[in-house]
Amino acid sequence: MTIAKIIGKNLWGYDTLILILAFFNLLYIFPKVSKISRQLDDILNPTISIPIQELIKNIQNPKESTVNLQKCQILKEKEAFYFNIFVGITTIFPLLGILGTVISLLSLVDFSSQVIITNFATALTSTFWGLIWAIVCKGLEGWITSRVYYNEENFTLLLQRIDQYQSTGSKEDPIEKKIFY
Repeated sequence: MTIAKIIGKNLWGYDTLILILAFFNLLYIFPKVSKISRQLDDILNPTISIPIQELIKNIQNPKESTVNLQKCQILKEKEAFYFNIFVGITTIFPLLGILGTVISLLSLVDFSSQVIITNFATALTSTFWGLIWAIVCKGLEGWITSRVYYNEENFTLLLQRIDQYQSTGSKEDPIEKKIFY
C-alpha cells in the first residue's frame, strides 16, 4: 500500500478529527482573536497618546466620550477568551497525533509484515498531521501573543494614568511629567 493511499484512507478515519480541529482553530478562533485584538488596539493606542486632561474629560462626559473603559474591558476579556482557546487547541495537536499513533499500533494483532507496515504507516499519519498543525498554529500563536501582551500593557497603562490623575487631583499628567522630565 503506498503512502498516498494510506494518508487518503486515514483522512476519513481518526485524522479527520485533527483536520477539523485545525480548520476550526485557523478559520474561526484565530480570526476572532485577531479581530478583537485589532479593535482593542484601535481603542487603546490613541488613548495612551492623548493628554490625561482630555482623557478624563472624555470619560466624565459620556455624551462626548471617545474612551469607553467598559468596552475596553469587555474586548480585553473576549480577546483573552479566544486567545486561550487558540492556545489550548494548538497545544493538543501533538497529543492527538500521539493518540492516533497509539490507537493504530494497538490494533496490531497479526504480526505479518504487510499488517505491520500498514498499521505503522497509519500510526504515523496521525503523528504527521498532529505535528504539522501544531507547527502552523504555534507560528500564528507567536504573532498573536505579541498583540495580546501589547494590548494588556496599554490597558494597564491607561488605568494607571487615570488612577494617578485621580489620586493627585492635579491637572498635570503625572505619567507625562515622568516621561519628559
